[in-house]
Amino acid sequence: MCVGYNYLEIMMNWNHRLMNCPSENGGEDYFTFKEIFYDDQDRPNAYSDPFMGGDDIDEVRELLVRLSVALSLPVLHEKEFEND
Repeated sequence: MCVGYNYLEIMMNWNHRLMNCPSENGGEDYFTFKEIFYDDQDRPNAYSDPFMGGDDIDEVRELLVRLSVALSLPVLHEKEFEND
């Protein structure tokens, strides 16, 4: 599922972020990685479930680096995307 997704904006910047998604856990906090997409002013405006694999071990290593970086950024909350 991609919330706030706009086909015309698919080429914008994105990264992995940790996000609190209570809707995926019966209303209780649930922290999960998401792919976050940004508008032309670098504001988060959409998210989707991440692809968590790779064609080879190097791609998986790159994924682990991106996930590690995500842990150093502020946690997002799904409520931030409700009006999109």
